Amino acid sequence: LAGEHPRLKVIISEGSTSSLVDGLLEAHLDAAIVHLPVDDPELVIDPLFAEDLLLLVHSHHELARFEELPLRELAGHPLVLPPPGTALRRVIDRAAGSVGVSLRALAEIDGVRLMASLAFEGFGPAIVPATAVPRWLRGDFVRIKVPELPRRVVAWVYRRRPNPSAPTRAAHEATAAIVTKLGSRQPGVHVGVESPVRPDAT
Repeated sequence: LAGEHPRLKVIISEGSTSSLVDGLLEAHLDAAIVHLPVDDPELVIDPLFAEDLLLLVHSHHELARFEELPLRELAGHPLVLPPPGTALRRVIDRAAGSVGVSLRALAEIDGVRLMASLAFEGFGPAIVPATAVPRWLRGDFVRIKVPELPRRVVAWVYRRRPNPSAPTRAAHEATAAIVTKLGSRQPGVHVGVESPVRPDAT
């Protein structure tokens, strides 16, 4: 982005989907990368990719011997989960409800990086999106597939009015190009035809 637009200054803020959406609606942010669902009619949503949700556990945990576990088997294990009401927690709870179970929280953390860090340190198993565990990362942990968990859709979101500025459009184009070029290298990330094209696909 800097090479093609040397005069463009990008300021990046990190936060939960709910806080980023609030920042957009209050015009504190020009655009955001968030995970769906986001339902506000004032926002335009452009899906970038979909990613698997997985169970991340320390290598010494009793579940570490599994490569795949049904969601029903997790009901007996306290898990690190996002807080109730967050978009990711709604997705997880909906999946658990579809198989007739309720998951038990060991801790409720608003931030997938911190959730992953706690799992890495052996605090407890965590349900996290695939991008929370970079492909190059090595350590005493295992990724476990949970077939009933749906993919999470990650999208570029901006206000419908006023129209996005030229710098915002340039940042959008650069982000989409990076995802197209590099996204499929990350385990659990699905780009292009494999990714839902509409937010209601989640």
